[in-house]
Amino acid sequence: MIHIHRRSLLAVLIALVAMSLASTRVFAQQKRDVSYIDRGDVGTLDPNRMSWAQDIRVGMALYEGLYVTDPVTFKPVLGTADRVQTSDDKKVWTFHIRDDAKWSNGDQVTTADFVFAWRRMLEEPGDYTYLLDKYIVGAKAYEDAFADYLAKRAKGEQAVKPNFNTVGIEAINTNEIRIKLINPCDYFPDLLAFECYYPTNERSMTPFREVDPKTERVTYNAAWANAPNLVTNGPYKLTSWQLRRGLRLDLNDHYWDKANVKNSGVNLIVAEEALTQLRKFDAKPPEADILAELTGEIAANMREQGRKDIHIDPSFGTYFYSFLCSEKLPDGRPNPFHDVRVRRAFAMAIDKEPIVKNITKAGEPVTNAYVPPNVFEGYPVLSGPKYDVKAARALMKEAGFAAGKNFPAIKLTFNTEGGEHKAIAEYIRNQWQKNLNVSVELDGVEIKQFQTRLHQKEYAVARASWYGDYMDISTFTDKYLTGGGNNDSAWSSKEYDRLCAEADKEADTKKRQELLAKAEQILLDEVPILPLYNYVNKLAYRDEVKGLNPNPRNQIILKNISVEK
Repeated sequence: MIHIHRRSLLAVLIALVAMSLASTRVFAQQKRDVSYIDRGDVGTLDPNRMSWAQDIRVGMALYEGLYVTDPVTFKPVLGTADRVQTSDDKKVWTFHIRDDAKWSNGDQVTTADFVFAWRRMLEEPGDYTYLLDKYIVGAKAYEDAFADYLAKRAKGEQAVKPNFNTVGIEAINTNEIRIKLINPCDYFPDLLAFECYYPTNERSMTPFREVDPKTERVTYNAAWANAPNLVTNGPYKLTSWQLRRGLRLDLNDHYWDKANVKNSGVNLIVAEEALTQLRKFDAKPPEADILAELTGEIAANMREQGRKDIHIDPSFGTYFYSFLCSEKLPDGRPNPFHDVRVRRAFAMAIDKEPIVKNITKAGEPVTNAYVPPNVFEGYPVLSGPKYDVKAARALMKEAGFAAGKNFPAIKLTFNTEGGEHKAIAEYIRNQWQKNLNVSVELDGVEIKQFQTRLHQKEYAVARASWYGDYMDISTFTDKYLTGGGNNDSAWSSKEYDRLCAEADKEADTKKRQELLAKAEQILLDEVPILPLYNYVNKLAYRDEVKGLNPNPRNQIILKNISVEK
């Protein structure tokens, strides 16, 4: 009996030890929140309106398209869709929606959600509507016809509402959707992972539906895209959003891939001052795990201190200034930048090296081109006007502004977050005043007001930038197509548009690159933008942050990030 008792006791002890070890492992593997600070406050969570990096990063966490971006390779992989078929000519794509794809309120994700969102993108055009217009059969014609229909209704005229069935978007049934393309497009999966192709939940938006009594135009009050109203189909749901303080993302319990979400939730903290951001990052315990976009001065100081939590990597973006090219300034005065000679003169009056040496300080290469170098194999490095004060003054004289005489007072508009924009604006102003003898007033505004002014073209010259959204040269060149939603300069060139359109149809990679290079050269010669330098990505995160995976597009895929403490 004693022998049996000892064996039983031993078995109990072994079981207790095993349970203890298992409990320890579970505790060690417990998911934790991720807290990060971005470049500024989020402007919108409506996929129709997203265009800024901080909006898009949160959007990627809340929504999911037919494709998603792989957090390791950063190539598109199937997301809400689990199967895809393409026609032999690569113009017809048919997708099957996952049976377990659901919204955060438990609704099933259906093809109707995609059709609703894409139709709304054409009827309420946003910054990236052109990415539907350019690729999908009938999209541009429908958008134009619908706008004409609304215009006629607004005037009280009779009008026939256009038929959406003319667009190459078809919900075959609740699980299958067919998309017809104008031309074959190898990078179409990359586009389908982008926010303009996200679905939205019409049922949850219906309470915010507003109908114009005269035109019957349907819009949605912005409250639909705020907590607690927003319904999403991605890894997270929006729990709270406080202006200039931040937002909270909790896990979406209905998300089909929730087992692979590596944290328990996300806190986006708004801290506009660079030193405040760093203090939160260095606090004990830390208030932030990640600083998504450091200023050059902070990054340079951290690097000089030998800190291992600073990460500086090549980027897929360009920092530049944008000239308003319309005939009139927003206040009705004649616009000197309507004259290409003035734009070229202003570009040639800037010595760019001191900007990266004394202000940004993180190893950014200066540039005279728009498309970043060494990204697209075989694509040439081009150049616009170079620093030449003598030639700049000659052009100003030719344009009727010799020694700055009669040149109107102008404002240089920039957003105040981060600190670098103001320092760069001060340097640029001094260069123009010194080299061209013109009067320039600095006009610093908070980021939401800045975004509005830029998109509504309420400026004369403004700081700007562009990161590539997908891995094709057109992600840069498309921005300056005539009438494009992101063409903030009001610049237009028929030849530029023609070359870009021809490139869309060209299947040969080399010939296509040659066409786009010719288009970019026109852009650089006519100077609606003044390229200054190519970005580098400057992030801060500690060793306990896993799964961030720095990349040139500076995408932060939140579902893949964990914090081991």
